[in-house]
Amino acid sequence: MTVTSDDVARAAGVSRPAVSQILNGRGRFAPETIRRVEEMAAAMNYRPSAAARTLATGTSDLVVALVPNTTFGTNLQDVIDVLTAELAQVGLTLVLHFASSPVELLEHFITTIRPRAVIAPFVAATAAERKSIEDSGVTLIDLAAGQDVNYRIGQLQGEYLVAKGHQNLVYAHLHDARLDVYGDTREQGLAEYCREHGLAAPNSIRLSVDLVDAISVLRRLPHGVAIACYNDDVAVALLAAAREIDRRVPEDVALLGTDATRIGALMAPRLTTIAVDTTIAVHVMVHHIVSRLAGSVPVDPLTDLHMLKVVQGGSA
Repeated sequence: MTVTSDDVARAAGVSRPAVSQILNGRGRFAPETIRRVEEMAAAMNYRPSAAARTLATGTSDLVVALVPNTTFGTNLQDVIDVLTAELAQVGLTLVLHFASSPVELLEHFITTIRPRAVIAPFVAATAAERKSIEDSGVTLIDLAAGQDVNYRIGQLQGEYLVAKGHQNLVYAHLHDARLDVYGDTREQGLAEYCREHGLAAPNSIRLSVDLVDAISVLRRLPHGVAIACYNDDVAVALLAAAREIDRRVPEDVALLGTDATRIGALMAPRLTTIAVDTTIAVHVMVHHIVSRLAGSVPVDPLTDLHMLKVVQGGSA
């Protein structure tokens, strides 16, 4: 049976409004009364009504995350799962909304549920989304704005490949833009690294995770290239293509993936890839969210280098 504030009030010997005020940190009550209400609420496992709280405060305990309309890979799913659990620890509930939805749907969504905040943890909010959110009086926490971890992934790919002696770099995107939501930012990071180190800008290629397509794309590239791949799926497709057309890996074509998937670890040679520590990433995200809601300035950068590491293999 659901415990109500009336139940807590009767058990604690106070009025229902007093229970609401005490549990919401408002009003002036004797320390003994506060202690008695809090202990009784805990003993009865009382959970305040979210709807009532929204009516009283004008906002809910919901945090809306704008997520890319893409296939949920392992890393993205891990981040969502841990972010949900971490926010729950501070009394917030995460709700997902696809960033590619029409802005009118976002406006309706926000005005209906009145969230504490809208966060953009993976891709930056568009100008239209930003205006809609801010015009609604809701806090926007754009975690993906500016130079983000995806930009740093591209830089790290360039750093690793150049350290291995490669100078002719290529960036490999997925053909399907819905699956390649971070590709442009990662390629920008790679291109910036090349520019800073006096190298030619990387060529850009696109392919499907399909052997015939990968072979066609790889045949058009010269020997001796090093390919920074959007993810391990792209790298595995190119690895299979190299085997089919007798290109040696990494001598004729070096391949560096992203995501550190189990499939990549089973390849021969084992895929060299970039791993993202989602635990660190989520801790930094939660710190930013809680800091912004408390009105303070977060100090930890979202480009925290400890999030990323190269997993050594034999492909690059």
